[in-house]
Amino acid sequence: MTTPATTSATTPGGFPVAHHADDAPLLAITVDDSACDPNDLAQCGGVEVTAAADVRWDDLVDRAVASGWPGFELLHGAAATVADAVRDNVARHGQAVADVVASVRAVDRTDGARRSLAFAECDFVPGGSRLAERLPDGGLRHEILDVSFLLRQGDLTAPIRDADLARTLGVEPGARVPLADAARLVR
Repeated sequence: MTTPATTSATTPGGFPVAHHADDAPLLAITVDDSACDPNDLAQCGGVEVTAAADVRWDDLVDRAVASGWPGFELLHGAAATVADAVRDNVARHGQAVADVVASVRAVDRTDGARRSLAFAECDFVPGGSRLAERLPDGGLRHEILDVSFLLRQGDLTAPIRDADLARTLGVEPGARVPLADAARLVR
């Protein structure tokens, strides 16, 4: 079920409400956990999470860990906001933001048009993306409005790819560990 938008300053769960340029309120973090709907982008059993660009990155990571959404639990502290994390495709411990991005909604400053960019259109590379492109005035070409992520549900990480992290966790590379344990370790 999609979490409904509200006009209050915070949601009943205490999450802030963001406003787009047209002043239409949007929850800072919305969740569609309906999955398995034939018209849904989320893989069966998955969750589509949409976060406003200005949501604190660590708040989203904390919410994902608490909710059992593996995908960026190892990226705590990697960026200030959702927009920063996506623009720079932050990566740590074998996990990258691009691994879970579905789409990005942004304003193209060259013509003022709002665009929804699918994952493939974001041109993610290690440490960057198309969204980091600069204009001649030095400003960013794309003003990110919000980002949709496709996440699995579960209480274990993906297989640990980083050998140093695996050693610190006391497991072999390729092992899976509880989300909360991995998240605590990288803080």
